[in-house]
Amino acid sequence: MMRNYTLFFFALILLSSCVSNKKYMLELDARRAAEERETTLRDELTYAKDQVSNLTTQVTDLSRTNGTLEYINNNLRTENEDLKGRMNNLSSSSSTEIEQLNRNLQEKTEALSKREQAIQELQTEVNQRNTILQNLYINLDSTLRIFEAEAVKTEFIEGRIIVLLPADMLFTAGSERFTRKGLDVIAKFAPALANNPNIDIAVEGHTDNSKPRSRSYSDNWALSSEQALAVARVLTKDFSIAANQVSANGRSEFQPRASNASSSGQAQNRRIEIIITPKTVGLLRLMERKLTNG
Repeated sequence: MMRNYTLFFFALILLSSCVSNKKYMLELDARRAAEERETTLRDELTYAKDQVSNLTTQVTDLSRTNGTLEYINNNLRTENEDLKGRMNNLSSSSSTEIEQLNRNLQEKTEALSKREQAIQELQTEVNQRNTILQNLYINLDSTLRIFEAEAVKTEFIEGRIIVLLPADMLFTAGSERFTRKGLDVIAKFAPALANNPNIDIAVEGHTDNSKPRSRSYSDNWALSSEQALAVARVLTKDFSIAANQVSANGRSEFQPRASNASSSGQAQNRRIEIIITPKTVGLLRLMERKLTNG
C-alpha cells in the first residue's frame, strides 16, 4: 500500500514537472514572438518616420517651388500685359510706318522705271550715233581709197574714225603751207563731215624726231601744233564745219607710229590724224536732264 502511494506521488511530481516545463516553453515562445513583433513594429515605425520626414521635405520643396512658380507666373502675366500694350501701340504706329514705306517704295519704283526708260532712250540714241559713225567711216574709206598711193588711210578703232594724212603730202617740207595735193585730199572728204552735228573732230599734228628745218618753229611742238591748226582752219572756213565741233592739238614727236631709225619710219610719223568720234557732250546733258526729271 505504501508503495503505491509512493508511486502516485512520483507520478504526480513528474506530471507537475511536465506541465510546468510545457507552460514555460509556451511562455518562452510567446515572449520570443512578442519580441520579434516588437522589433518588426519598431522597424515599421522607423520606416514610417522616414517616410513622414521625406514627405515633409517634399511638401516643403513643393511649397517653395509653388511659390517660385507663382512668382514667375505673376511676372509672365505682367510681361504679357506689357507686350499686349506694346503690340497695340506698335500695330497703330506700324500701320502708319508701313503706309509711308509703301508710298516711298511706290515713288522709288516709279522713279526707277523712268530712269530705266531714260537709259533705254539714251542707249537708242547712242546706237543711232554709232550707226551714223560706221556709215561715215564706210563713206570716208571708199572716198579716200583713190589716195592709197599717197599713204592716206582710214581706220575704225574703238568707236573712233581715224583719217591718217601724211604731212609730206599735205604740206611743203617742214612747214604748215598746204600743197595742191593736200588741199585736193581735204576737199574730197571734208564735205562728208559737214552738216553732221553729232560728231566731234579732233585734228592732231605729229612729227618725227628731227628738229624743224625752218627757224619759224622753235621745236616740234610748235610745228605739229601749227600744222594741226592749219587743217582745222580749212575745215571750218572752207567747208563750213562748225567750229565748236573741231579741236586742234600738236603731239610733237612723242606718239610715233613707226621707228624713227629709218627714213620710211620717220615719214610715217610725220602725219596729221583726224579723229572723229560721236559727240558726247549733248548726250551727257540729255542724260542729266532725263535723270533729273525722272
